[in-house]
Amino acid sequence: MKLSGTLKVKTWYGLSTTVKLFGTAWASIGPLPPHPQLVNIVLRIGLSRENSVHLQLLHETGHLQTLPILIVPVVLFYYLSLPLFPAVIGLLVISEILAEFYVMAKEGKNYFRIYGSLWR
Repeated sequence: MKLSGTLKVKTWYGLSTTVKLFGTAWASIGPLPPHPQLVNIVLRIGLSRENSVHLQLLHETGHLQTLPILIVPVVLFYYLSLPLFPAVIGLLVISEILAEFYVMAKEGKNYFRIYGSLWR
């Protein structure tokens, strides 16, 4: 797999690691093996490669930056005795939403400029 982007990350809670993007479909965080970026692929359809890689790296960083927030739904799902499968699916969905909100907050108006170019 060809490396298409790397970003050194230091989270607000002290974790330092590297986010690597392989092509536009695979990413790895720190020493973990690469994983498919299914949500990122769908979200970045139609964007230039440069914008896509930039937003994908931020999205993966968003997963790290928002990781502690997932404690809230974990506790809630446990308290509600939610079955394991729906709880895991719920956490994945919440994690993806939080990561993309991080990208939106980090990019600000540039996020909407990038996506606005798709409709022109």
